[in-house]
This record gives sequence, C-alpha cells and structure tokens, in this order.
Amino acid sequence: MKKLIIFTFISTLCSVHTFAQADSIQMYVTKALKIMKNKSVNKSKLNWEDIFNKTLAEASKAKTIKETYPSIKNALSSLNDSHSNFYPEEMVRAYTLGYKATGQEFPVIKSELLENQYAYISLPDIGSFNKGDWNLYINTFYVKVNELQKRNPKGWIIDLRGNFGGMLYPMYAAIAPFLDSKNVVGTKDAEGAIEYYNYKNGGFYEGSTATQLFQLTQKEPKAVKKPIAILVNKVTGSSAEFITAAFVGQKNANLIGTNTQGLTSGNQEYKLSDGSFLVLTIGNIVDRTGKEYAKIGEGIFPDIKIEKSTDETKTNEDYLKKAFKFIDGKKKD
Repeated sequence: MKKLIIFTFISTLCSVHTFAQADSIQMYVTKALKIMKNKSVNKSKLNWEDIFNKTLAEASKAKTIKETYPSIKNALSSLNDSHSNFYPEEMVRAYTLGYKATGQEFPVIKSELLENQYAYISLPDIGSFNKGDWNLYINTFYVKVNELQKRNPKGWIIDLRGNFGGMLYPMYAAIAPFLDSKNVVGTKDAEGAIEYYNYKNGGFYEGSTATQLFQLTQKEPKAVKKPIAILVNKVTGSSAEFITAAFVGQKNANLIGTNTQGLTSGNQEYKLSDGSFLVLTIGNIVDRTGKEYAKIGEGIFPDIKIEKSTDETKTNEDYLKKAFKFIDGKKKD
C-alpha cells in the first residue's frame, strides 16, 4: 500500500513537472510573439491571430526552450521586414565577450593621405555587444582622424564599401565630427513617429535620451568643414546605411558609388528569459528631410554613380578619381 502511495506521489510530481515545463515553453514563445506584435514596424499590416496560432502550434511539439527557436525564427520571417533576427544565448554570449575573448580579428580602420592632399579613412562594420570594443573602435578612429587633420587635407574620403552593418552606436559616434548638424538620421515607427539620433560629448542619444555613454581616451576631432566623399556599394547595409543616410542633403558631402544594400531599417534587441535576443525591426530610416527609406532592397542612391566592373582595381580607381574630382570641384565653390 505504501509503495502504491509513493509511486502515485512520484507520478503526480512528474506530471506537474511536465505541465510546468510545457507552460514555461508556451510563456517563452508567447512573450516573444507579444514583443513582435507590439513593436514590429509592420505590426498594422499583419494577421496576428494567424501568426500566434501557427507559432504556438509549432512550439507545442518542443520539449525544451531551445527547441522553440525554429518556431520563433519562422514567426520573425512572417513579419516581412527582411531584417529581424534571432540570436541564441550562446551567440549573444560570444558577441558580449567581444573580439579578443573569442579570438577574432578586431575591425581594421584604414587611413592614409592620398596624393598628399586627400584624407582617406575607412569605417568598417563592428559586430560586438562588448562596450570595451565600442570604446576601442571610436578611440582608434579618432586617433586616425586627428593625425590626418594635422596634415591639413584638401578634403575627406570616408569608405563605407563592404560595411554590411553591425552596431550603430560606435559607428555614429566615430563619424559625428563629419556631420554638419543635429537630427540628420533616425527611424520612423509603425505609428509614424520619428525619433532622431544624435551624439554629444561622448553620448549617443535616441531622441532626448542618452542610451549609451562612451569612455573616450582620445580628443574628439575638430568639426570637419571641408568636402567629404562617402564611398558606398551594394554591400553597404543596415547600420552603415544609417551612416550613409546621415550625409544625405549635407552641403559639403556627396555619396559616390552604387545604391546601397536596402536593409534601411532600425533594429532593437529584446532579451528573452534564457538570455537569447529577439532582434526586431522597429522602424525605417529617415534622413534630415524626413524622407523615409521603407522599400526593402532599394537602398540609398548615390549622388555620383560608379559603373561596376569585373576589374576590382579599375573600379577602385574610378571611386577615387570621382572622389578627388568632387573634392577639387567643391573646393572652388
């Protein structure tokens, strides 16, 4: 009799554990779906009842939270923004640890004075959630800009070719000395509200809120007034397109190259209970004029077009020639 009671008690505990686990899994997926429904840039265009029903039905087969990841990724695909993503906990951990801890090469910022008069500097992508990496990126960029400013260049070339995106905060802080005013780029959300991004005294602002404060060890470069050529290509995407859009309409700047990649939307990270990130597209890029870049794949068009060639050396020469010509012509204005 006692054995039967003990067996019944153990069976009840197992049943309760199974139900609790299933409930935990359902709560995890439901929370992710609610974030999508509340924040997605396309939230008013979607059938949320269908998305919830389909996703929860798929996830009901999962025995662990990790097994729900494919269902969540499918739900993100149904948002039709081509930019939202899901980062599992182990990937988030690697991004947070940063480049050095994970044995990766840190983004290389190239700089030189071309033909003894044109200051060239690249702005590479940075894919890291590590704040130390952000600070190093900005300070390295500032060192190189300060060195070039001492040589009194005729104009500047900022190379965004090959920059497919990553973290906007450090990129924006890096190029802030080249921007001529406030409120030059931001996002427009599903309700039509526009929030501009700005940088001031080591802080990145979203609207009036400082969302990131950097630790600067280098002097911020002097504001650049001379002509600026921004080099872009079809790889230039996501956060690099925010940087591109920031120069649209700036009187001393011109975009040179091809239209950009066309991931012209802003993402926000939302941390889930297991440490994974839901990276959700919450708005489209808007430039200083209020123009919205909402069409996926269209990108931002250059002021000066470069015809693509199979000869990469020739293509690069064309970029630089047109950059030199723009700077020389602008200097005479």
